[in-house]
Amino acid sequence: MCQAVGEEYLRSMHRRILSAVLVLVACTAQAQFEKAEATVRKALADGKPYKAIARAQAALSKKDAPAVFHVLRADGYNRIGSYAKALKDAKAAQPVLGDDVELRSQFVGAYLGLDMPDSALSFFGDAKGTDPQVEEIFVFRMGSTYERLGAWREAIEVFDEGVKAFPDSPRMLRERGSCHAMLGDSAKARVDLDRAIELAPRDAVNYNSRGFYRYALFGDHARAVADMDRAIKQDPNYGYAFSNRGWSRYKLGEVDKAKKDLLLALKKNPENAYAYRSLGVIGIETGEIDRGCERLHDALKHGFAKRYGTEVEELINVHCGTTVPVVEPVPVIAPVAPANAPGGRTSPPGNAP
Repeated sequence: MCQAVGEEYLRSMHRRILSAVLVLVACTAQAQFEKAEATVRKALADGKPYKAIARAQAALSKKDAPAVFHVLRADGYNRIGSYAKALKDAKAAQPVLGDDVELRSQFVGAYLGLDMPDSALSFFGDAKGTDPQVEEIFVFRMGSTYERLGAWREAIEVFDEGVKAFPDSPRMLRERGSCHAMLGDSAKARVDLDRAIELAPRDAVNYNSRGFYRYALFGDHARAVADMDRAIKQDPNYGYAFSNRGWSRYKLGEVDKAKKDLLLALKKNPENAYAYRSLGVIGIETGEIDRGCERLHDALKHGFAKRYGTEVEELINVHCGTTVPVVEPVPVIAPVAPANAPGGRTSPPGNAP
């Protein structure tokens, strides 16, 4: 009898030890995921989306990774313009996180980038009562949707509320400044864009936006190049900054440097329709008509008309010996850009063309 009791005691002790080990392993894994999540969020907060994507990817490669890493990786993809990948991650997280506000904001960003603003609008809703950081992201994405639609005044109304609630949000100020610029108010644009850089001097997007909206949009291409230089220094993989710097360099007469920048922009983001457009214009204006026309057609294939307007179709009809139907962009409920704005375009949030 004593032997039976002893064996049962040993089995009980074994179960307890095994249970304790499993709990310890689970707690260790949870702590590791929490640390990884904090690292990814810091990279996003510091304006380093590529780093955030890599760290989220590393976490997702581990067993039982929380769905939040899909959300965070989607945020990174949205920031670099990889919207299809962002949408895929958002959909992967949806069965677990449901109507989570942070997840909804990624759906908004992805659909917005994929030229599906109606789908983006369907994810709007109340964000009150959520974590302040999550609410700030969501309000920002709401304003960005109106901005993408070219509804500059409606976007400003949203960003006004955002700045009121989050006065130190660089991106809220940055995008409000971009909208002021598109309405031709360079003074208000300057205040907001400068303030965004003051609050986040290491964020490449802030320099890129100021370079385009404060300077290039109003013809000051030398200062635009200086800001794009700063953006690229902060993020050497920032394709939109190469694209914008290339166009400003061309306007300054630096044709070879312009082409190099635009080709680098396409290498980093082959979907950048505006970079194709710029190379097309350069080709036509420098006598390389066939090559320029090829690039203009590339711009159309990558959605230029839907996002930016009729400029490319008109150029093809005049210079390329072919005729394409001029497809009017979706009507917007705001004035067009200032007269010297390229293409009378609407803009992807935070990136410029």
